[in-house]
Amino acid sequence: MSIICGVLKTNRTSASEKDLHHLTQATKRYGLGEISIKVLGHVAMGFQPFETHERSHLEVGPTLGPAGDLVCFDGRLDNHHELARKLDLTNPTVSDSEIVLAAFARWGAECFSRFTGDWAVALWSELDDRLYLARDHAGSRTLYLERASDGFRWSTYLDSFEGQGLDHLSKDYAASYLSCLPVQERTPYESISSVRPGHYIAICDRFAVQSSHWSPLIQTSIQYGSDAEYDEHFLDLFGRSVARRTGPGAKVLAQLSGGMDSTAIVCMSDHLRLSQDPGAELLDTISYYDDSESSLDERSYFEITEARRGKVGIHLNTAISQRAFDPPQVKEGIYRLPGADSFSISQERLLKTNAWDRGYRVVLSGIGGDEVLGGIPDPLPELAGYLVTGNVSGLLSRSLAWCLTDRTPLIFCLRDTLGFAFRLYGRGRLRTRKGPPWLSPELRRLSEHAERAYVKFPERLAALPHQLDNALSWWQVMETLPHTRPQLLFRPEYRYPMLDKDLVTYLFSIPRDQLLRPGRRRTLMRRALQGIVPLEILERRRKAFQLRAPLNAMQRAQEKLDRLWDDSHLAEEGFVDIDRLRHEQKRCSNGAPEWSQALMKTIAYELWLRASHTTTSGSEVSMHGSAAFEKHSA
Repeated sequence: MSIICGVLKTNRTSASEKDLHHLTQATKRYGLGEISIKVLGHVAMGFQPFETHERSHLEVGPTLGPAGDLVCFDGRLDNHHELARKLDLTNPTVSDSEIVLAAFARWGAECFSRFTGDWAVALWSELDDRLYLARDHAGSRTLYLERASDGFRWSTYLDSFEGQGLDHLSKDYAASYLSCLPVQERTPYESISSVRPGHYIAICDRFAVQSSHWSPLIQTSIQYGSDAEYDEHFLDLFGRSVARRTGPGAKVLAQLSGGMDSTAIVCMSDHLRLSQDPGAELLDTISYYDDSESSLDERSYFEITEARRGKVGIHLNTAISQRAFDPPQVKEGIYRLPGADSFSISQERLLKTNAWDRGYRVVLSGIGGDEVLGGIPDPLPELAGYLVTGNVSGLLSRSLAWCLTDRTPLIFCLRDTLGFAFRLYGRGRLRTRKGPPWLSPELRRLSEHAERAYVKFPERLAALPHQLDNALSWWQVMETLPHTRPQLLFRPEYRYPMLDKDLVTYLFSIPRDQLLRPGRRRTLMRRALQGIVPLEILERRRKAFQLRAPLNAMQRAQEKLDRLWDDSHLAEEGFVDIDRLRHEQKRCSNGAPEWSQALMKTIAYELWLRASHTTTSGSEVSMHGSAAFEKHSA
């Protein structure tokens, strides 16, 4: 993906190319072309090209519109033909930047809701004297904003802010991260925030207001008369999503895990290509395996698909048993977000050799399929719908059907349904318990406050349980996307066919029993993709959940982890009760998994702090509360 950055001077001094020098130099090695800069009064924008699709070459840098507006665009507008027609743009080679300018001139900030694709944009409105920063519905490109003493700076990557605002860390971020909650727009740094997926930030003078242009709380309803109609609509949208992300351009490498989502993407691509040309070249694939435990080894599954398509991909061993729990210290730089360790950089080098050095610039990921296609066998959103609408007979009959599949007593199912509805409409909580017991009282308070902020109260009251559950699940998916934790050695462009805007809107609009039925998860997907995806994959049980492997890794490294908490940076800051932390770690190492995920997060944050301190030659990092900008949900 291309890199966009810029500066807005709010003290009315003029911007200059020099203001962008530091921002562009910090990310220069990730671009694939010459840097272009445009200065317009007290605004300056920079663009570093990373061409990955057939229309990328049309983007020549910051583009000035007829009304004096300035735009810097990164990404792909999948509905560019439709937009150009509505905007009377007849030039067949009109760029996406020019479409954005024309759309803003016609519709103002409402234009962002009309864009379909993977994109991020910075737009200066000369008439309003206002800067807009926006990301697509799924945030497929990162975009960060820093409040500085003389105005604002923004960039695709956190690396751009090196030496600027990185010495004060955010307590709010730490509270969410260590509690395993979505961090949303927070970053580890007090003065730097992310533009949330599906949102734009409007900046005027010293004020920055964040508003929504797309919401996962889809309240439209699609009703068909037969399963076949649902299947046909799904196949059309899914095929379109895959085609949008596998068209002409840079070399694409598709992840093939052996699960239903990545396999469906690869097989749908094959189906589309071979239906047009029996001799068409098929996508290349990359598969990861973990042979430390037989239940985690996916090779037998992805090899089924490889055999069917007659093409063997790249195979890489990523066994978590190789985790060493050492800080990532490399000459190439420093990770700007926690989550990496010495094992991470070794995996990056392996991937660089096998993918980047072979010319692959795009990676297809199947992330999100579980959440949008009924891969998680949870009946509570459907049952709570019957409860809140007063459909007693529906509640009892469907509850009984679900109880028969796993032999759960009916009274327990009804109790769980009631508790689920109360959490959705009453407290708006994601968790049934409080955060990790070793967090300080202040961080526990901050995490509880953050947890209640996902869906506003009036929106909750107007939505059905499955619609609320879809929205909450969506924000959790946004935290797992690999591009939000960028690699240090190279930066491929990630694409997510399962998160296509048109596809997700459809899946969130159809009846839930089309996606999930008692004893039958992924109902729609399994019906629609018969004959396209191997039956062994469609009918396989859920992939193994990697719980035992992290526990085993922590157990093997217990002595090292005990030493990690000696002179702990987290303890020095007062973020954790070190005695409680040691106690829970020992319990986890002895086989109690209750807090294993939170422990892994805490270890990762400690390792990141250690690596950051080492890289900055021992300079101390202070912690303060974050209040980067005023937020408003439209």
